[in-house]
Amino acid sequence: MLKLFKYEWRKQLFSKLIIGCILLILTVVYVAGMLLDKELWAEAAMVFLMTAGIFSALYVGIESLLVLNRDIRTKESYMLFMLPKSAWQIIGAKLLAAVCQIFLTLAMFMGAFAVCFMTYMTANEGLAAALNYLRLYMEHAFSVRIEWGNLVMALVQTAVAWVNMIASGFAAIISVRTVLSRTKLAGVIAFIVFLLLNWAMGRIVGWVYSMGTPKSGTLCYWAGIAVMALITLALLLFSGWMAEKKLSV
Repeated sequence: MLKLFKYEWRKQLFSKLIIGCILLILTVVYVAGMLLDKELWAEAAMVFLMTAGIFSALYVGIESLLVLNRDIRTKESYMLFMLPKSAWQIIGAKLLAAVCQIFLTLAMFMGAFAVCFMTYMTANEGLAAALNYLRLYMEHAFSVRIEWGNLVMALVQTAVAWVNMIASGFAAIISVRTVLSRTKLAGVIAFIVFLLLNWAMGRIVGWVYSMGTPKSGTLCYWAGIAVMALITLALLLFSGWMAEKKLSV
């Protein structure tokens, strides 16, 4: 299992190096802007950091799906499923590598934001002022009111939704590539199945969210996250079962 994980980890490591270099450049620009009193530099760097965070998280997820699709589609990578390892181990290693990739990306962004945050604290009045500035900046940038409790809940939802996207992509690719292995349009069909799965899950989770009232809104929100997590688990179990039956032969 560990060797499989290392193999999957190396496949996507180059993109993380690119992301890391971009973060380093943006962080240096922000720090230079704060130290040299170049407000425009600092604001531009922060905006690009936030934008890069959104697109990087999405790309990391899509990249893991592309790797899985290639592993099943190409003869060279297909041999991965011919190893004396169960499909559960292979899928588990791929999922673990995908999750670790997003945590690595998250850690890099947190490190970049921490450096920017500490720089701001050094240049201004202190922690309380910095936290207030961060809240006001995000409210201004995204035109929303930030409450830290809701922010934590949103972060949990984002993490679950990201793993859910990976799970639905795994399920779509494995099911279509195994059932319709000789179809040239298997990739297109898998993408359509992926979209339909996400649409259906969105409707289910949205229905749970809609049950909330002013008093039970937070509870229903957490219930929706729990439902999403259960669906994710079901999709992963289905993917492992399909891979075990159809690919490990």
